[in-house]
Amino acid sequence: MVIFSWVVLGLAGLLLLFSGLSWGIFIANEDSDWRRLAVKVFRFSMVLVLLFVNVMIYAHIVSGLGGT
Repeated sequence: MVIFSWVVLGLAGLLLLFSGLSWGIFIANEDSDWRRLAVKVFRFSMVLVLLFVNVMIYAHIVSGLGGT
């Protein structure tokens, strides 16, 4: 579970970094393609964060039902 946490949160962090980089290039160049890319990457990173939260909640519920 710890490895899953590191992988998902690390990937989401990298995607947020790339989203910010794309947004910065959009501001510098005034090119709407970079803005669309930044928004898509940001949305995908938020999906990963929500996946992580859901898995952690599910793991907490399952461990509570199992008595561990």
